[in-house]
Amino acid sequence: MTPWALSKAVIREVRLAGSQLGLGFAGSPIDINPPYEFHVGRIHIEEPGSVSSETISLPFTNPRQDKGGRNQSAEFVQTENSVRQYGLFSNEASSATKLHSYRDPSEVKSAGTYDTQSLETRSSTRMPVPGVAAALTFHDGPALPLKNRTEALLFRHYIQKLAICLDLCDPARHFELVVPERARACHTLLNAIFAIAARHLSHTTDFDPLASNRYHDECLKYLIPMLNHASTVSDENLFAATIILRMLEEMDVPTTGQDNYSHLLGIHAFVNVGDQYMVPGSLSAASFWVGLRQELYIAVITQQPVKVCLDHYVVDRSFSRADDFTWSNRAIIILADVLNFCFGDSPSTVGRWNALNEATKKWSVTRPMSFNPFFYQRTASLAFPEIWHGSSCHVVGIQHHILAQLFLTQFDPTIPRVGTSRRAAVKQMTHRIENLVRELCGIGVCNQWTPPSMFTACMGIAMFGDQFGERADQEALLDLLRKTEADHARPTAAIQQQLKRAWGWIPDNDE
Repeated sequence: MTPWALSKAVIREVRLAGSQLGLGFAGSPIDINPPYEFHVGRIHIEEPGSVSSETISLPFTNPRQDKGGRNQSAEFVQTENSVRQYGLFSNEASSATKLHSYRDPSEVKSAGTYDTQSLETRSSTRMPVPGVAAALTFHDGPALPLKNRTEALLFRHYIQKLAICLDLCDPARHFELVVPERARACHTLLNAIFAIAARHLSHTTDFDPLASNRYHDECLKYLIPMLNHASTVSDENLFAATIILRMLEEMDVPTTGQDNYSHLLGIHAFVNVGDQYMVPGSLSAASFWVGLRQELYIAVITQQPVKVCLDHYVVDRSFSRADDFTWSNRAIIILADVLNFCFGDSPSTVGRWNALNEATKKWSVTRPMSFNPFFYQRTASLAFPEIWHGSSCHVVGIQHHILAQLFLTQFDPTIPRVGTSRRAAVKQMTHRIENLVRELCGIGVCNQWTPPSMFTACMGIAMFGDQFGERADQEALLDLLRKTEADHARPTAAIQQQLKRAWGWIPDNDE
């Protein structure tokens, strides 16, 4: 059967399926130039012998049209022997080596803009044709090289519970959508997913505590030798795998900086290579921002400067109009600059402090109103205010902004070192720090649906919790630390012990 004859046979099947559902298709069954395009395999059958991409577009009329009177249409995308129904699986990611756009050019929008088309219109302009997907799908095996149900459970746990911790400021949600797709072909990435999921489950449930080690070892067999090759730094799949393994490493060590930084050093190798592989909107760029947040965590806990390069093309220190994700990343960069001021080797001048303090103030007054919580309430009986946000990027942006304010307050060079005015200045500083920590913890407690809100609150408690003198406040801080460890597998026992000593609950020499 010729390709043209095959296409007409497929058309007849489509019409038959549509007629059974009461759908009227435009065009006669014997039209020589029908109003649809078929791309079967790699042959574009608009006219015999022409070559094009692998898209099947089937416009058809339907009694239920959108408000503009346009007919509904169904689109299918064939990639790697599978047919995806565009609009049904709208969150599927492109492959690692080939990116396609299947939309009409008039629908393409620039990065950082919002689609103002109503949900009603969007949902009524694309609709899968019943029966066609089944006829045109070529599945010859599972979507992933999973060995058993346990690995499927681990894979699902990563997507549903852990990816959110990495995609905080990423509108494309690379670690939720792109990384699982890349894991089909990158076994190091797949084993990293298994390792982090198994470790998290072993800390929060009775899952096998040794399973994570096995997957981790499989990663290292390949990853460590590859880091010695210059070409490895251009492999964003391995960059993402290193990010995931660093997250695992954070779960395994107490939050005191007693860490061998093995995967953090691997992240440095990818981040410090330069801009040539750091394309905005790519998995590498998404990995950079996650790696920077991981670096900030260590810098805070160990009281050291940030060791990754902050002069990449993707870094934006301006205050111009931008989307909310960009504003959150700007807050993260400000915190990194503040930590370098506080713990770096350069002299901490008053001029530099004033510049950073002005940057935090300007971020606060120029950021979008969407960063304001949709509910805020202070109650005298509660240690922390209730602060509810609706987006994880708002949570991470505000919390990193608060951390920057905390460190600037603590390292304020204008506070007198001696003299009669020092006591009043220190008292005012302590009062401000307490209020900022309360805000930080209130955001964490009230937004536990995004677990990093609790991690960031723990960072603030570790650095400034010793300044709380009331027993009720101290109990509240310890409760937050315990809950973070129990629910999110982040070790906080060392911090708890340090705070108890600082508060005088236990003697300094009591282990």
